[in-house]
Formats: sequence, C-alpha cells, structure tokens
Amino acid sequence: MLIRAVAIALLLSLAVSCGGLKTKSTAQAEFDTGLSLFNRGLFEEALPHFERATELEPDFGEAYLYIGRSYLNLGMWAEALYPLRTAFRLAPEDSKREIAEIILDVLIKNATQVDPDTDMQLKEILK
Repeated sequence: MLIRAVAIALLLSLAVSCGGLKTKSTAQAEFDTGLSLFNRGLFEEALPHFERATELEPDFGEAYLYIGRSYLNLGMWAEALYPLRTAFRLAPEDSKREIAEIILDVLIKNATQVDPDTDMQLKEILK
C-alpha cells in the first residue's frame, strides 16, 4: 500500500513538472521564432513573438530585451523603455551592462530626437 501511494505521488509530481516544461518550451519556441525574424530585420513581425514569450513566461528577460531592441530598431524610443527596464531588472548582473549600453547608445545617437519625458525616463533607468 505504501509503495502504491509513493508511486502515485511520483506520477503526480512528474505530471505537474511536465506541465511547466511545456510552457517553457512554448515560450522558448515563440522567442526563437521572434529572434529569427529579428535577425532578418523584420522587427515589427518579431514583436508579437517576443511578447507572447513574455506572456507565457513573465520572467523571460531576454524576450523583454528583444522587445525593447525591436522598438528601438523601429524608432519607437518611448515604447522601448518599459521592456528594457524589465529586461534590466530580470537580467543577471553580467548582462545588465549590455542592456545599459543599449540604452546609452540610444541616448547618444538620438539625443536631439528624444523628447524630454523619454530623456528623463532613460536617465532614471541608468541611475
């Protein structure tokens, strides 16, 4: 009887953990599709895939980074702020520098084109 209970518990545990894997693999598949489009310069087409990846896995920092990068490539600076902030917050310490450099590049290259509110938000990120 004890062996049967342990076996059932193990099967239930395995079923629950496999359910989580499906979500991760689906989120990763969405991200990979978006990345393929992004790498071909199809930034607008890539966005829904990155966004879907973050819906499936809210802590998918790299997907947020590529949402921000897609917006930047489309010249949509204000829209890039939230995903870049989120990517920065979720990123491991060694990746935060890369994200900060992207934000700095935007400031330097487009200092005359960034509206005052966006400029203030970007400076806040860098603090």
